Amino acid sequence: MKKQTALMLMALGVLVAGHAMAGTDTTFGTVVTTLDNWMTGSMGKVFAIGSLGVGLAIGVVQQSIMSVVTGVAIALAGSIGPGVLAGIFTAVL
Repeated sequence: MKKQTALMLMALGVLVAGHAMAGTDTTFGTVVTTLDNWMTGSMGKVFAIGSLGVGLAIGVVQQSIMSVVTGVAIALAGSIGPGVLAGIFTAVL
């Protein structure tokens, strides 16, 4: 009985997964476009420069380079991250 239930659930999962495709839903398309434009535009540059500045300031106070590295990592993630995520969601196998 357990095997039959497991097979039924797997079959149902395959049927449901067949309808799920990354990047086909446009319900929040305007929100995604707006946030992408913000992060890759002037607002993203403000965050990048701000995080680098804060990292530099903390690095000077603590006399450690790790805060600067963290600031640079945040800046890179903010500027490159949206493009990477867009590539992941629009990828076609």
